[in-house]
Amino acid sequence: MIKKLFEPASIKGMHLRNRFVRSATAEGMTTFDGHPTRELEELYCKLAEGEIGLIITCGACIEAWQNYPHTLGFRSPFGIYEDRYIETWQKITRAVHERGAKIAMQIGHLGRQDIAELRGSAPIAPSAIPINGSDVVPPRQMNVGDIKEIVEKFAQACRRVKEAGFDAVQYHGAHGNLINNFMSPFTNIRTDDYGGAVENRARFMVDVIDRTRQLIGTDYPLMIKMNFNDFVDGGLEKDEALNIADRITRAGIDCIEVSGGTLSESKDHISVKGIHKKEQESYFQIYAKALKEVVAIPVILVGGHRTPNVMARIVEDGAADFVSMSRPLIREPGLIKRWKNGNFEKAKCISCNQCFDNWILRPLRCYADEPYDEGQ
Repeated sequence: MIKKLFEPASIKGMHLRNRFVRSATAEGMTTFDGHPTRELEELYCKLAEGEIGLIITCGACIEAWQNYPHTLGFRSPFGIYEDRYIETWQKITRAVHERGAKIAMQIGHLGRQDIAELRGSAPIAPSAIPINGSDVVPPRQMNVGDIKEIVEKFAQACRRVKEAGFDAVQYHGAHGNLINNFMSPFTNIRTDDYGGAVENRARFMVDVIDRTRQLIGTDYPLMIKMNFNDFVDGGLEKDEALNIADRITRAGIDCIEVSGGTLSESKDHISVKGIHKKEQESYFQIYAKALKEVVAIPVILVGGHRTPNVMARIVEDGAADFVSMSRPLIREPGLIKRWKNGNFEKAKCISCNQCFDNWILRPLRCYADEPYDEGQ
C-alpha cells in the first residue's frame, strides 16, 4: 500500500515524482528587502535531494511593507510585488529542478492580520472587524477600488511567479489571511457584491482567478490552500467552504490544499501539538473526504502526518491525492528518501511546535534536540 505514495502523479500538467508535498512553511530566510537567501536555496536543495515531490514556499507578499526594516525585529517576508524578484528566484527554481523536484510559490496578503507599524497604515480587510482580545490596529474596510487594486496585485504576482520558473502558484486562502477574510462570514459582513451570500464571499477569489488567467493563460497550474473550518464562532465551516471550493474550481483553480484555523483567533488548530498516536494524525481528513465528493481536481491534505501507513491509507481510500507536511521535514529534510529506501519508522518530529512558535523572529530550524535559548 505504501508504494502508492511513491507513484508519479500530476496537477494540471505538472508531473510529480511522488505524492509527497512540503507544505508552505515560514522559513525566515530572507534579506531585508524580501529576497531569498543562500541559506534558503540550500534548504530547498536538501528537500529536493530528499526526494520530496513538490516544495511549496513560504507565502510571498503581493505588496510591500512601507516601514521595513523596523525595530519590531520581524523577519522580512518574501516579496513578489516587483519584477526585481524574478531573477533571484530563477536561480533557486533551477536548482530544485536539477534535483528532480517541482516547486510552487505561495502568495498572499495578511488582510486584517497585517501589522500597521510595518504596513505603514491600518490593515485592510473586507470588513472592519477587529481581532478579538488584541491590540493590533483594527482593519479598514476595503472599498471596491481597493478590491480591484488587490486583485491586480495578485494577478501580477502570479505572472512573476511563472516568469521566475516556478511550476505552479498557490494562493494562501487559509489561516485568517485576506482571501480567507473574504470567504468567512466572521470577517466579511459586507452588503455589496463581495459580501453576504456565499457566492458573493467567493467573488473576490473568482475575480483574482479570472484576472490571473487573463495574464498567464489557462495552462499554468493555479492552486489554493483554504480553510474548511475557521474554528471560530460564526466563521467559515465545511458546507459553505465546499460551496466556495466548487465555485473557484469552476473559475479555474486546479488543486486545493485542505486546512483550517486562523492565526489570530484559532492558532492551535493550524499546527496541533502532541501528535503521538496514529489516531491524532491527519486531523483535517474529514474535510478532504468531503471535498473529493464535490470537485474533480487533485486534493492535497495537510495536518499532522507522521506515519507512512496513515498517509498511504488516505491516498488509497481516495480521501486525498497528495499528502503534505511541514514540521516533519524541518527535522528531517530527507524523510521521504528514508521511507523510499525502506525505513518506514514514523517521522521523528515530536510536534512540540517550537519551530512554529519562533518563526517570526529567527530562521527556521528544529528545536527538539536543541531548545530555544533566549540568548541566541
